[in-house]
Amino acid sequence: RRWVFALGQRWVFAVSLCEMESKRAKTARGRRILARREPQLVENPKRMLVLRGQKTSALVNDVLRDLFMMGKPHSVHFKRHNAVHPFEDITPLEFLAQKNDTSLFAFGTHSKKRPHHLVLGRMFDSHLLDMYELAIQRAQSMAHFVIAARGGASAESKPLLLFHGEWENSPTLASLKGLLLDFFLLQRAAAISPIGIERVVVFTASSGGDHPQVLLRHYAGTLKKSAEGTSPFVDLREIGPSIDLQVRRVQQPAPELLKEAMRHATVSSSAPKKTKNVTHSKLAGRQGRLHVPRQDLSSMATAKMKGLRPPKRAAKASAEADGAAARKKAKR
Repeated sequence: RRWVFALGQRWVFAVSLCEMESKRAKTARGRRILARREPQLVENPKRMLVLRGQKTSALVNDVLRDLFMMGKPHSVHFKRHNAVHPFEDITPLEFLAQKNDTSLFAFGTHSKKRPHHLVLGRMFDSHLLDMYELAIQRAQSMAHFVIAARGGASAESKPLLLFHGEWENSPTLASLKGLLLDFFLLQRAAAISPIGIERVVVFTASSGGDHPQVLLRHYAGTLKKSAEGTSPFVDLREIGPSIDLQVRRVQQPAPELLKEAMRHATVSSSAPKKTKNVTHSKLAGRQGRLHVPRQDLSSMATAKMKGLRPPKRAAKASAEADGAAARKKAKR
């Protein structure tokens, strides 16, 4: 869907964003969707929104396509152009992120002043947390490594992220490292077998000059038998993309918003609460105990047997006899 945002229409999308935040579901499916978007103790994998700016180049389109492929199945790709300028007005991008339930975005644009630029950012509670503008100096797509990859790796395999270089020498690079972790971490796992590691993503940082540089390389790893026989030999083949980036403009998160985004749930809230008078067992399942006060059985209305009831004719005769005896007493 193509979005065109004019200067005088920005308030319209700001109002629509507020309406989406307070929207109530009318169907069961809508309630399930809103329930998945609510804060949870164990969060779902972060989804990424990949979209193009008002004008892009073939180099930018290839980089966006490769980022979308690396983020599958937790990524959404918009192939049409969008008149969005993140550093001037972030409201349209926040609207699209909330509409598609994505907390990460990759935005590509190309102009004479800023050629081949890539903007990576994060959202928190459907609002911008931070974003980084990166200039693409050199890039080779996955299609360039088809012959050398020899089959590559599984699409949804969890990659191994390797950071080396001068990441801690610059506060900008240190915060960018956290952003890259969110982008390529995919789904969290408690434990991973070494045999299951098929992909390696390497980030190399250089803080020389006013604009630090970041190199991204993507490899496919295969375990082979070594000559010593003690440990397997790891064979790495570059499968792309291979991207050289340079950090340009940066918008750091606000301290209060960053503190709120980094807040974790307490341990007590994650543990299930114990319910009084309720027990669980494998044989009987869930059992509950009820406390009932002492009852007076003498005043309880119970069903009487037919044998204990007096016959209707005898009861009518006795009633007539009683009435006649009462009339005689009244005459006297």
